[in-house]
Amino acid sequence: MESNKEAVCNKISELVGEVKKQEIMISQATQALNFCYSTIEFSGSAEQVEGERLLLAATHRRQAALHELQRLRIEGSLRPKGCSSELSVRGSLIISNVTLPLTRDYLHTVAAGEWCHHYMYLVRSQEQVVASQVLAATSENLRHEGGAALLFPGSVKLSGLYSDFKVTLEVYILQTNREVLPHDVKYHILGKKDGSGNKLRLTPKKLLKQESRMMRPSVESPAGPSAVRSPAFKMSGYMVFSLQELRRTQFILNKVAYSSLEGNIRLQLSTELEQNVRERGFLTMFEDVSGFGAWHRRWCLLEDAVLSYWKYPDDERKKDPIGQIDLSTCITKDVNQVSRTVCARPHTFLLTTVQPALPGDEDSLVLERRGPHTVIRHLLSADTREDRLLWCTQLNKTLDMLRAWGSNLPVSPKSCIQKSANCS
Repeated sequence: MESNKEAVCNKISELVGEVKKQEIMISQATQALNFCYSTIEFSGSAEQVEGERLLLAATHRRQAALHELQRLRIEGSLRPKGCSSELSVRGSLIISNVTLPLTRDYLHTVAAGEWCHHYMYLVRSQEQVVASQVLAATSENLRHEGGAALLFPGSVKLSGLYSDFKVTLEVYILQTNREVLPHDVKYHILGKKDGSGNKLRLTPKKLLKQESRMMRPSVESPAGPSAVRSPAFKMSGYMVFSLQELRRTQFILNKVAYSSLEGNIRLQLSTELEQNVRERGFLTMFEDVSGFGAWHRRWCLLEDAVLSYWKYPDDERKKDPIGQIDLSTCITKDVNQVSRTVCARPHTFLLTTVQPALPGDEDSLVLERRGPHTVIRHLLSADTREDRLLWCTQLNKTLDMLRAWGSNLPVSPKSCIQKSANCS
């Protein structure tokens, strides 16, 4: 495993490369936008709007990389100082169904005006900056369920986050003239055909190789042709959230700068763990058989926070599991060897889970009905001390990850106290 110093050096090298990459992107976007702004045909075009999106994203990615470079050189640690979480497991955050409500007055103004407003958002966390698609406030893009709003397609994903992350979502707006020229007219290729008789669709690069018929103004930029442009997209509101807000679907935007926005935003948040614990092997499980305790040897697989078990190893590939223990419902704080008062069998550990009570749930050697909850006690025995230590380590690691990333862990009922049982 690489040391912290080596990891920091590798990260610095990666960020230096990212800064150079984004500087190239800024230069290319600037050249494209210079062409769009200097030709009447491309003023307010889809090409201009996309160029502005790329310029905005590249500018903020370069700035974020520079800030993270400075922090790494000062602190010398991958994790920022002051982080509360000690768990090193990382995860991903997925943001989807982002919906931006618009005011009614603004919609009436837009419908009657010659301007078109384009919206997008950036999601930021440390050096990561992810840009959404651009949506224009047109009748084709507006949704009218519960008021007019823009629903951004797809989702954005931030990877490599610690559980104490802070994420900023910023909304941007760009005002342009409405695009009225179709592709053929805009590129001056109306009526042109290739050798097979099909209509010719030139790209801007091919178009520039021909004699240009674009209408350009005679005045050039006073800063010269190599000057870098600033993004024309303007921030119109932002919000900051963390893992604690994972279940929220509506947020208030701060510093809303334009009257076109209602001042809130709706979205869905979900997380994925980037580190999956996996273990398989034999365990002997205590079960209640008609009121009598019995031990049965099972082939077990720990994967995706679920402990599944079969009779034989080959059954794992051929059959559905006999049963499963969902660790997201486990309330055991520390999986370790139980005392002899709980179970005299050597190398035994306990997993206690809580689930909503079912009509047929009755007290037994492994099950305890407590009001609206049913408590299930899973006693498992390993073959050797080494196997027990391995299984306990992997199970505790899984439970730590689930708790750190806000799993739907149940609240342990006060009356759910472990009781001793004769399991010998």
